[in-house]
Amino acid sequence: MYPLQDTLPTATTVMRAPHRHLPRILHQQLGGTPRAYCDAELLADRIQSDDIVIDDVSVAWRPALDETLLDILLADEPGQYESLEHRHLKVHARVLALATCPTARLEPESLITGARPSLRADLVSWNPYGIRHAFECGVLDGRHVLAQLEEGVGWVTVLPFAGLGVPFLRAYTFRRSGNPPLPAITVAEAKIAWQNLRDRSEGHSHPAATLAA
Repeated sequence: MYPLQDTLPTATTVMRAPHRHLPRILHQQLGGTPRAYCDAELLADRIQSDDIVIDDVSVAWRPALDETLLDILLADEPGQYESLEHRHLKVHARVLALATCPTARLEPESLITGARPSLRADLVSWNPYGIRHAFECGVLDGRHVLAQLEEGVGWVTVLPFAGLGVPFLRAYTFRRSGNPPLPAITVAEAKIAWQNLRDRSEGHSHPAATLAA
């Protein structure tokens, strides 16, 4: 496996060799080792058949966070043990969600309804047209991405642990080939989304919420 701090491959690179690259961006844990029993073979096959497309998400900025601010911003999450790194990614996901759709309704740990009653996403963003955009943070089984797309989710954005090795927001968005790509997010839009997220929470006046340069 690649070192955690290595530059992540572009979406184009992943799509050219999905069987090689998907395990790294989906299954790699904080220490750099892959999680056992995860599988990305079927997802890779669907990418090679041009049924699934991957788009890069890269914003040259990310918010400054501390543990107190994390507690405030994630106060609506169900109580569970999570690593600090996973919680950072969850906040990054909310910033990306609101940068994509400022009026979105955010549902943490959202149930993806349908034939798989236990299928949940770390975050689901509902746009005004009722289309779901799911966000997954850290380690994710490739079958989970495919299942969400098959359940009618418009886009699944994955924020890998390896993305924490760079000082900006880094993710990949998976979509069906017939679904349009999402617009690229600018730094200005991400900062507005960060303010939006703070304004939605009770902690928007916390000093640690100062935007990073």
